[in-house]
Amino acid sequence: MLIPRSLRSSRVLEALSGYLFILPAAVVLGMFGLFPLLFNVYISLFNWRIRRSAFVGLGNYNEIFGGLLPFLCLLLCLLLAMVGLRLLAREKPSGLRGLGLFFEFLALAALGVALPLVAARGDRDLLNAFRVTVWYTLGTVPIQLVLGFALAAAIHGKFKGREAFRVVMLLPYIVPAVATAAVFERLFSLQSESWANQVLACFGLRPLQWLREYKGVFQLIFGFGPAGKPGGLLAYWSSWAAGPSLSLTTIMIYNVWVYVGYYALIFANGLAAIPLQYYEVAALDGASPLTVLRKVTLPLVSPSTYFLAVLGVIGTFKSFNSIYVLRDPAAGGASDPMSVSIFFQFFRGGRFGYAAAQAMVLLAMVVGLTLWQRRVMEKQVYYG
Repeated sequence: MLIPRSLRSSRVLEALSGYLFILPAAVVLGMFGLFPLLFNVYISLFNWRIRRSAFVGLGNYNEIFGGLLPFLCLLLCLLLAMVGLRLLAREKPSGLRGLGLFFEFLALAALGVALPLVAARGDRDLLNAFRVTVWYTLGTVPIQLVLGFALAAAIHGKFKGREAFRVVMLLPYIVPAVATAAVFERLFSLQSESWANQVLACFGLRPLQWLREYKGVFQLIFGFGPAGKPGGLLAYWSSWAAGPSLSLTTIMIYNVWVYVGYYALIFANGLAAIPLQYYEVAALDGASPLTVLRKVTLPLVSPSTYFLAVLGVIGTFKSFNSIYVLRDPAAGGASDPMSVSIFFQFFRGGRFGYAAAQAMVLLAMVVGLTLWQRRVMEKQVYYG
């Protein structure tokens, strides 16, 4: 079919004008997004220190994972998990879901063997930082979601001083992170006169080291320590069972304090968008408040929950500023997540190529977790 020349020229001009409109954004994204990423990949392939040195290919990645075997074990875990998720994501109930659960169990079992293998052969410091990062995510994001929703429900109604309460609630998030971290450091100071130790004294408890304590909170509460031979499965997973260090737990409390107001604001906007007719119909049907919460409120704020969960996981994996200010060197890295560990490898160790490879591993983890959350949570989101 022949297209008239006038029509073709108009389509070309329309397409050209569209590309011209997106050109500034494309240039900015290319300069500050794509180019640094590609250059980081390039650096990770060299033994780069002050200046570029020998080409090592995947040598830096080999040092991180401790060889091909541990990396293949981790890759097997990923493949099993992906197959299991695809089977579980089927809309129609079928016997394949049981097979999907079986694949997920195999992935967890393989991970239980692969991580100690990487710790024994690869970069133990980075893997310890990975454990800190995982505890940091698990100890902040779920709590922020629950407390944020509770605060949003509390300020959803109309009462005097509602706007002032919102401002006060958001102050820790608005104020620069370095300033709030400095204030929080004073509240959880090592001195017995600090606010946190004074609270413990009211219950007859001894002062704690807080940001300087490297022992896990479960180890401090229940009194057990690492078990098994060093480098073995039992020794590795018993270190996980000790829980996050008290210094990391203190930083978790700070993170919740700072971001719970932001979470509450997003949830409040989601609650305000729910039509009142749903609640009126539920009241006419005689639904209890708990039923209304489960069947009406939570499904209708699921877009906000999904957004905050994804944003929270990404934020905790790349969190740096506040942790760097609050961390105490006496804790021995017990509160250093992967971002801080990579920073020290880059600036203190001077191994730019190796740090770049670690950064790429962190990026792969964040992308993988985001895709996993999308696969698991997106079908539970109600956009109606």
